[in-house]
Amino acid sequence: MRADLSLPVADLVLVGGGHSHVQVLKSLGMSPLDGVRVTVIAREAHTPYSGMLPGYVAGHYRWEDIHIDLGPLCRFAGARLIVDAVTGLDLENNAVRCANRPPVRFDTLSVNCGAAPETFADAGVPVKPIGRFLPHWRSLCEEAGPGTKILFAGGGAGGVELALAARYALPHGVEIGIVTLELLPGQARRAQQMLADELYKAGIELRFGTVSAARESELVLADGTTVGFDRLFWVTGVVAPDWVRDSALSQDSRGFARVDACLRSLSHPRVFVSGDVACLNGQERPKSGVFAVRAGPVLAANLRRSAQGRALRRFRPQKRFLSIIGTGDARAVASRSGLAVRGRWAWRWKKWIDRRFMERFQNLPDMAGAPTIGNPGNGVDGKEQPPFDPMRCGGCGAKLAAGPLHRVLGRLPEQRHADLVQGIGDDAAILRGQSEQLLLTLDGFRSLVDDPYLFGRITAHHSLNDIYAMGAKPTSAMAIATVPLMTEAMMEEELYGLLKGAVDVLNGDGVPLVGGHSSEGSELSLGLAVTGRAVEPVLTKAGCREGDRLLVTKPLGIGVLLAAHMRGQAQTRLLQAAIGIMDQSNREALDVLRAYGVRAVTDVTGFGLVGHLGEMLRASGTGAELWLEAVPSLKGALEGFDGGASSVLQEGNEQALADFEIRGRPPGDPLVRLLADPQTSGGLLASVPADRAGDCLGALLAAGYANSAEIGRITAGSNLICPRRPD
Repeated sequence: MRADLSLPVADLVLVGGGHSHVQVLKSLGMSPLDGVRVTVIAREAHTPYSGMLPGYVAGHYRWEDIHIDLGPLCRFAGARLIVDAVTGLDLENNAVRCANRPPVRFDTLSVNCGAAPETFADAGVPVKPIGRFLPHWRSLCEEAGPGTKILFAGGGAGGVELALAARYALPHGVEIGIVTLELLPGQARRAQQMLADELYKAGIELRFGTVSAARESELVLADGTTVGFDRLFWVTGVVAPDWVRDSALSQDSRGFARVDACLRSLSHPRVFVSGDVACLNGQERPKSGVFAVRAGPVLAANLRRSAQGRALRRFRPQKRFLSIIGTGDARAVASRSGLAVRGRWAWRWKKWIDRRFMERFQNLPDMAGAPTIGNPGNGVDGKEQPPFDPMRCGGCGAKLAAGPLHRVLGRLPEQRHADLVQGIGDDAAILRGQSEQLLLTLDGFRSLVDDPYLFGRITAHHSLNDIYAMGAKPTSAMAIATVPLMTEAMMEEELYGLLKGAVDVLNGDGVPLVGGHSSEGSELSLGLAVTGRAVEPVLTKAGCREGDRLLVTKPLGIGVLLAAHMRGQAQTRLLQAAIGIMDQSNREALDVLRAYGVRAVTDVTGFGLVGHLGEMLRASGTGAELWLEAVPSLKGALEGFDGGASSVLQEGNEQALADFEIRGRPPGDPLVRLLADPQTSGGLLASVPADRAGDCLGALLAAGYANSAEIGRITAGSNLICPRRPD
């Protein structure tokens, strides 16, 4: 990941991760744009390449083969990635409206989001956006059998190629048909004949006509005839997204944004548009991915030139281009300028072209080889220290390790006060008030995600957890925020997004933000001081009893996934799953635990499950038996350890494993190491009476904590880690 070259003075926002924008990002990574902060807003973190979709449907490609992971590509480009759906454009205030966060401001905007097939009502499934089509295709592959009728509405190149791919992939008893007004419009006559022949040999039924209506299980044609189906997929002509049609951008009659030869909006010079959603004024072309690919270099150059105040380049789309349409069975029909040929060599040619394009964005420079700073030397404890790694973890993985922290606290004077009931050592301090006990906690860290709004939400959840871990009710919060130095407008929006995220979570739990402090700094960070009101009985770490069962409300693996993702070793969709876990409150989990007589509880954060469990056991004077195979983990976490990734706190946290006898697994086993993985906004770890643990776990699952698990039991003294629960 490149270092910033200067303070940002302008925001470039890319909406969509289409074929043009991935080239823009690659260009920015190869030659950074000084003084410009780049933000990508995409509905999905992995952008599919439409040209390879039929090959995936036929079974020739894996999911990973046809997708570009925007996470590593954005990091390579020095860009932020916000995964959200765009709902509108506020062109008066230069902002992009999103479904799940505040608007994103821009100085320059580029749109490359694709379009969607025209459909009727809610019948059937559009093939675009591809990310929404793929789950339906996977379920079809599992369910389709003899007599199942699959219908593709649309007989263009996309519809024909998908129908042939589906024929190759599905059992022969499955019936496949195409409904279209015209077969392969715009294709060479010879190519039309060849593909019509392929459809006939594949037994794919062709019905010609205009669709006038769609019902639950049949299409109605203009002549009144009907065509039945069990599954319907739309591969028809495309329409612009609603938010583009509803915007003030200059548009053609179908709602596509009209742009000049430089790909700039005819009505708003700060907005660039390319791909299917664009209408090139005076040079209209069919909606095809080939034009988005060809426009990419021109768009990248013009976004750079616009920021630098230089003259823009013109995009001249070709009138003739090579078309290669696969037949599903590792053959293809290739045509250009009225000529057409077919064979296996044509499919190999298509595969070579597609894979060469994808490799430009899938095989980026190795981010695991980040440079180190300084030389090994002797630390304060006399041990040799490794070079400093600048690719440090964010979130709770950035905490000071337990050893140095405990040593520092031990060197401080003992803290006493008449109103202090419980001080350092539990999740929150307890103070004696006039009529009730008050709780106070403080937490925070530097950003661990690109989106400041999402970072604010995660920090708020994390900070509230200390109050919930003591069975209390949070009552107020104060914030201290650090914002990187930028222009005043950019800093204002950054701070607003950050605090809006925190306030949305706090207010959702009935907690007002009552004050705070802000400052400039080198990176975005947020801390929250939360006060609470004790609810009797107060829960602490000291209530474990022999025989109790240990329950955890969230899976482990956040630390290793964050570390792996920073190094380009974990797919962004795995990180998105981890973010979903961090953005979940433990408030309802506490209610469930209280209802089933929880005796002791803590939240699992920076010192890992084994570190925080050790605190519970020492406070309670008990031991524990952990069942490794029962511990829930995030997908990709164990593979992260196998790949050499780990949080900067991992090594220090693993020292807590010395207090346990480990059976059946070596200490370096990923499942064992997972116990020491630092969590940000992790789950609650609770000691529950054995006779109520099963019902409690069921209630947690019903309350939406889908990864809750019973992972061990409290013992009289010794600490044991074993592979599985004893019979």
